Amino acid sequence: MNGIPKRDPKAYRFDVHLAGEAVRPRVSVVCTAAGIHFEDRQVPLASVFWVSRRAGLILVFARRHTVAFFGDSGDLEDFARNVERGSDMAGRRSLLRPLAADVVVCTAGTEIAGTIGDAPLDGLYLAVFTKRGLHLFAEEHEYTLSWPTAHAAETTADARGDGRPLLELAKGDATFEMRYLFPEEIRAVLQVAGTVPAPPDAADALEMFDKGEVARPPRARLPDFSVGADTLQRVCGAAVDRVRIDRSIGESFDRRYFERHFRTLGEIALGPLLVRRSAALEADSVAGAVQAMDAEQLRQDAGAAFRGVAEEVVRVYSAEVEAVVRTKRLGRDKGEKALAAVEEPALREAMSKHIDAVKPAFDAALARQQLLLQQLHARDLAPPEAEEASVEEAIRAWTDEVTKLDRAYVSAAAAALLETGSLWSDRMIPGLRALAALRARRLSKRGRWAILAVVAFFVGAALAWLARDLI
Repeated sequence: MNGIPKRDPKAYRFDVHLAGEAVRPRVSVVCTAAGIHFEDRQVPLASVFWVSRRAGLILVFARRHTVAFFGDSGDLEDFARNVERGSDMAGRRSLLRPLAADVVVCTAGTEIAGTIGDAPLDGLYLAVFTKRGLHLFAEEHEYTLSWPTAHAAETTADARGDGRPLLELAKGDATFEMRYLFPEEIRAVLQVAGTVPAPPDAADALEMFDKGEVARPPRARLPDFSVGADTLQRVCGAAVDRVRIDRSIGESFDRRYFERHFRTLGEIALGPLLVRRSAALEADSVAGAVQAMDAEQLRQDAGAAFRGVAEEVVRVYSAEVEAVVRTKRLGRDKGEKALAAVEEPALREAMSKHIDAVKPAFDAALARQQLLLQQLHARDLAPPEAEEASVEEAIRAWTDEVTKLDRAYVSAAAAALLETGSLWSDRMIPGLRALAALRARRLSKRGRWAILAVVAFFVGAALAWLARDLI
């Protein structure tokens, strides 16, 4: 028996920034079981100890390489998951184990520009912020900066001018800026950077087990979702009410027709949120709920769904135009003129604007999601008796942002369907009405004479046949 053929690994197109080198645009990147391959480089997966998701990029930290990949968010997320599946999880745990007795505020892949004394401190680093200080890791380098700092502030003024917020830190002879942090992470760091940490308890003993090995994972506390069957019915009903129905086009072209039509559109638009809400409700842990409500994947699914709404509207309208043309025996040019009332590219752009309005909510939920996952990981590495106040706070913050995202998403879907209802009233129904009012295409005068001549010929032939029989 022949085995199942193996698929070639997917090739991504990313801008690649290898630490210490210039950015390489549009590089083909492939992730295999052996490692990450791009151009003449290979990063073994077994040497990767951390993957950091940032806005518009992924930072991969390995024992001998640190690389930033810039690209499409959907491709980046798919790539990151492939890398994580083969990465060195034991190395990741051993990296944070010395910090387990401390409280981790957040971890982040970051680009640093600054100095320590006369030496430059530049490049890509994994930053671990705790209640006691900042720890930087990159390949064989490691730096520690204890709190409090002499200066800590958020700024957006930098040479690149890309609008990304920066974190400025200064203490003693160390001064530097940190890029790629989420605003929520910067605010969390600013709360601890100027404080004097409490002295460690010398009586603490080294635990044999981590908390994640002996304690159950935190239970899921789900957001108060607004999306549901009643929401779908309400949104679709409001859109149907927007349509000025004209049954002169056809008896079946009534309110029930549009109720079915907008029910389909509502299921397409709200489908991604409904599916993820259902999965989150079935999750038995916070980590499972976060995975179910993954903000980046939901963003990708939502974009595809809203494009699907535009495609469905055009499909239904095109079918109605073709039905009128066929019934009235109209010329093809008449149908094409009616179809021009709704063009799919323009409608897709209009639908995209509605989901684009949810971008701030997606970004905020993604940032809180990353912070919560960081806290959950730090909790698993902490001693069994460690408090979970920071985890509880991260769960509440994530729940609040997902609730806001849920409301914003439903509002965007409602607005998209209302606009579609207005489009039916203002352009599509008038287009169908005008098309139905046209007369069937008439033959030219020459064509009519030709048909009469043919008919006369056959009639004459028939009469001649009959006359011959009579004789």
